[in-house]
Amino acid sequence: MPEEFFNVTDVKEYAENQSKPNDKTPLPPAEPVKKYDEPEFLAIKSTFTPSRGDMGGGFCVIFEGKTGRTVFQIFWVGKPYAAGQIPEVTKDWRTFVKRLPSLGPLDKDWSEKLQTQLKEILTLDEKKKLYENYTKAKIRQIESMYRRSFEATAQCVFTASTEAEPVGRNELERAKIIKPLPPSPEQLAKMKAEQEEKEKAAQEEKDREEAKKEGNFEGTLIMCNPVLDPVRGKPSSEIMPGDIIGVKIEGEGTSALISKYLEENEIEPLFPVCEIRETQGKKLLYVKISDEIRGCVTITKDLKILTKEQAVREQPKPGLSFMGDLFFFGLLAAALVVLLFVIRYFFL
Repeated sequence: MPEEFFNVTDVKEYAENQSKPNDKTPLPPAEPVKKYDEPEFLAIKSTFTPSRGDMGGGFCVIFEGKTGRTVFQIFWVGKPYAAGQIPEVTKDWRTFVKRLPSLGPLDKDWSEKLQTQLKEILTLDEKKKLYENYTKAKIRQIESMYRRSFEATAQCVFTASTEAEPVGRNELERAKIIKPLPPSPEQLAKMKAEQEEKEKAAQEEKDREEAKKEGNFEGTLIMCNPVLDPVRGKPSSEIMPGDIIGVKIEGEGTSALISKYLEENEIEPLFPVCEIRETQGKKLLYVKISDEIRGCVTITKDLKILTKEQAVREQPKPGLSFMGDLFFFGLLAAALVVLLFVIRYFFL
C-alpha cells in the first residue's frame, strides 16, 4: 500500500467493483463491530458539488491518528457532473464510498490534479492535529481550505460538506485495508500453552488407543503417570511383572472416580505390574487396579520409580523407648517372684 494516497486508476477499479448506486444490497460484514474507547483511526468524508459548472466529486481519507499515515483513500471527480443522489457524509464510511460513483463518470485527469492539492492540505502534521481535535470548527476550517483550492484550479464554484468518523482497527482489519497486529508476548504464550494442551490431549488419546491394542485387555484402561523417586527409586528398565509400583492417576471420567475413591479411603496408589510391552521406542507398564480396570504407564526414558518395598521402608517403624523396656522387664520380674511364691506355698 502506498505511503500516502492511492493511484486514481486504483480508485476507479475499487469503485467499479462496488454495487451500483441504486443497488440496495446491504454492505458486509454482518458481524458486530467491537467498540474501542479510543479508536486508532479517523475517516474524513467529503463531497464538493457544483454551484456553477459541470464538475463535482467527493473523497474519503482514512488515516492513523498517532502517525497521520493514510491507510485508505478514494478520490472521485465526475465530469460531466451527474446531478443524481449526493452521498451523505453522515453515513458510515463504507456506505459513503459505495455511493461516490453516483456523482458521475470518473475523470482521471481532474481527479489527479485535485488529489494532489488535497495532499498538500492534509499533511501528516495536519492529520495528527485533526485526530486529536476533530471538532466541527476544525472540520469546517479544513473544508474551507480545500474548497477554495479546488475552485481556483477548476474554475468552478463548489458547495462542500464534510464530516469526520472515528474508525476502529478491527473494522479495517476485517475490510482487509490493514493487516492484523502481531500477537503480544502474552498472547503468544497463551496460544503456545493452548496448543501444547491440545497436543498433550491428542497424544494421551493416541497412547490410550495404542495401550488398548498392545495390552489386549477388554476391560477399562486408564492412563497413569509413574510416581518418581530419583534417589532410591527402581529404574524402569529393571521393573518386572509382579513389582508393585506407585502411580498417579490423572484425567476425567473413570480416572477421576478412581482417584477420588483412593483419596477418600486413604489408599496408597500402589499396584502390581501385570504386563510390560515395548513399542515405538516406548515402554508400556500395565498395572492391575482391579479385575476390570488396568492402568497404563507410558515410559519414554529410564526413570526411577517408587516401588512398594521402598514405600514400606520409608514408613516410620514402631519402636520401644528405654523407659518402656524397663517397665516391661520390671513387670516380668514381678510375675516370676509371684509364681515362685505360689509354687513354694502349695508344693513345699
